[in-house]
Parts: sequence; C-alpha cells; structure tokens
Amino acid sequence: MVAIIRCTRDETEYLKWQERLFPPSGRHEWTWTTTRPAKFWTKGKHITLVATPDRYGLLRVTRLGYTRRLRLAADLQQKLEVSHVALLPEPAALEKIIALLAARNRMHLVEEGQQTEATGKALLAALIELQPGADDVIGRLNAATTGYTVRSEAGQALATQRDAVLGIGRMAGMSIPQLARWDPPAEELYDDRPPPAYLDLLSTAESPSADADQAAPQHDIAIEDHHIGRDAEIFQGLFGQLTGHIAWRQFRQADQELLIANVNRTAVEGNSGADLLYYHQSRGSLILVQYKKLNKVGGYYYPDSDRNLAGELQRMQDVDAFAAGLRQPGDDHRLHPDPSWIKVCPPEGLIPQVDVMVPGMYFSRQHFQHLRGDPRLRDGRDEALRFGYSNVPSYLDNTMFTRLVETGMIGTTGVSTELVRQQIMQSVREGRLLTAGVLTGKEPPQSARNSARRRRR
Repeated sequence: MVAIIRCTRDETEYLKWQERLFPPSGRHEWTWTTTRPAKFWTKGKHITLVATPDRYGLLRVTRLGYTRRLRLAADLQQKLEVSHVALLPEPAALEKIIALLAARNRMHLVEEGQQTEATGKALLAALIELQPGADDVIGRLNAATTGYTVRSEAGQALATQRDAVLGIGRMAGMSIPQLARWDPPAEELYDDRPPPAYLDLLSTAESPSADADQAAPQHDIAIEDHHIGRDAEIFQGLFGQLTGHIAWRQFRQADQELLIANVNRTAVEGNSGADLLYYHQSRGSLILVQYKKLNKVGGYYYPDSDRNLAGELQRMQDVDAFAAGLRQPGDDHRLHPDPSWIKVCPPEGLIPQVDVMVPGMYFSRQHFQHLRGDPRLRDGRDEALRFGYSNVPSYLDNTMFTRLVETGMIGTTGVSTELVRQQIMQSVREGRLLTAGVLTGKEPPQSARNSARRRRR
C-alpha cells in the first residue's frame, strides 16, 4: 500500500533536525511519530510519500518513508509511526505527480492518507517518471522493511560476514544471486558465543528458471559446486585444518572456481576485528581488507580511540613489505600493488534480502595513514581526528573497489599460497572474524568478462 503525508513547516523542521542528528552514514533507524485523522488511515502498512513545503509554500515530495499505525489518539486521531525516512535525490512537486495520474486514479486519490492499491502504484510510477532516482530509494525501502533486524554485536558480526561474502563474489566477477538469499537465524544471537556463519544460513540454491535462462545463459551464472577442483583442494584442505565455527561454499562459472569460507572461532565479545581475504591464484594477487565501523550516532570513526588500530596497521605494513619483496620487473602492472586495505562503514540496522553491500569508504593503508595527518579530518570536538563522509576528501566505494580488484588493477603480484596460509592463520590466532575467498582456474580476458556481465543485465 502507498500513502501521502503532507507536512507542516514545524514537522519539516523536525525531520531536518533528526537528519542532522542521525545522518544516513550512521545507519541509525530513527522514527517519526505523528497523528492524522483516523478515517484516512484504516489499515495496513504503507510506503509513504512525504511532502514538505518549500519556501513559497508549495508541497514537494522530498522523502519516502514506511508508515504503520499505532493506537488511536484522542478526538478520532490516528497515531502513526514513520520509519526508514530517506531523502530523495531530487524533490518532485506533488501537484506534478498528481497531474500525471490517469483520470480514474485521480478520482480515488486521497489528499492525505492511504491510497487504493491501483492509485498507490500509479503514484509511485509517476514519482519515478519525474525523478528516476526515486526508484533506487523505493527499492532500498522495500529491502529494508523485509530484512533481519540487528539487535546485538553478534548481529553486526553476521552483517559484516554477509558484506564480505558479497564483496568476494563481486571481486571474482561472478554472478552468484544465491549469496544474497539467506534464512535469518530463528533464535536470538548472543555476544558470549561465536556468531553463526553466514554461509551456513544461505538458502538452498534453486535451479534457474526459463526466464532466467533467456536473460543470461547458464554458463554466465555461477552455480554451487560440491565437486572440488584440484587447485581448490589445497585451500579446502587448509580450512579443513581449522576447528570451530567454519563454513565454506564452492561456486563454478565457466573455467573458474570460487571457494568462500567463514571462520568464526571467537565469541563476539572477545573478537578483535573482522578481516576479508581474497586471493586470485592465477594472478598471484592477494587483497586483505580490515573492517572499521562508524559510530551509530554522528557517523564517524575515531582512530585515536581504537585500541586495536596500532597492531592492525603494523600487521598491514608487514604484509605490504613482504609482498613488495616478491614483485618482479616483469609482473603485471598494478595501479596499487599492496594488499592491505581498510573499509570504514556504518553499522547495520537491518540485513536485507537483496544483493546490496553495506556502503563504505575504502582506503589503502598508505592513504589511511596519510589522512590521519590531514588537518581537514581534525574537525571533531577539541580537534579530535575522525573519519566520516562529511570530511574525508576522497575514497573508493564498493563499486569502484570491487571492480578494480576484479580487473586486476589493485592487489599484489607473485604472491604464493604460503603467504595466504600465513594470513589466514594469523587472523584465526588473533581471534578475528575471517571471511576468505580463493579464485582458481583459467581466467578469461576482460573483454569476455565484460560481455558476460552485459548479458546478465
């Protein structure tokens, strides 16, 4: 169902205040409670067009939200809770949206309140026609309202694993839709025990439908494969040496195999951090990503308050130096040849059921250390150093980072499986949450990979 809320100026200022207090980068799920005449809000939950007045008093749809009814208030007023409020990339005049409706839909339009199913669909279609960027907001809103609510640090650990698994699939250049299809845990997660492995929660893989086959040939879609290839046996054996909470899955696409593993052997409350390790065997290329979280309130990461950071940076520096010693003059060119990266990202409020990674900022170790000396980042209280979307001058996002890894523009050259083994074991010894991926097999040229990607769209 779809609804319309027309805000007063005071309500608009309240929304702006909440958005300043809890910026989107913080992923804090704040809610707005209001009241409206009960006769226009009789049932259901609704994607809501939030219309606010501009300086001239003209109503524009500036936000979308998700509204549900609470209890009746006095004087036949319905109490409403609006959650997941998201700004549109560009506002759309409400009268222009209504003008695009067919006559039959305008006949049933409710000025403010819930709409009929047909009129609601027509309103969303008109909004997207005027502002195509609204389509992405609607998609994220639908995903957020059907996801798994994160209530603990164990839930955050599960969200981090999921993000790393999806990232590895993208780095490998494989289309693996089943990585986003999972069954949330039925029981409450507790911080005094290791979190469940995300790979253990993946839904049973379904065979491609006829429509899917027409959209993308089966060989373009990675399929789960329980027959381990000879090259991948080395890495499967390595994970098999470990004990504890370990899960792995194998996927095959064309001549390549991708092994992904979750290793969670430490209780969440004793966990020292989260690592993503990705190794492309034919390139001898290693990528190591360490996760850092922005604050829930404010949306900043404060390096000087992170007691683990010094040791982590030393580890990254040692790995980078070791990998540099393996490079040879005839190796493939890299825009950045070191393995170590940091992803700074917000904590998750909800884990969706769609192939969407947690937004974040990626920095190479050198870039991160350089930014620590940048005066522009000392804009916190008492000139505290902090990293946030509002003050970091440049970074790589999910799309740029995973694409650069996939095309071989970043990552090491000439790294053997021994260094990979060392880093896996070090992450385990340090009690870190590890998600590792290893790609083996013959690599097709980039032109062939690009063609396959276009066929999958």
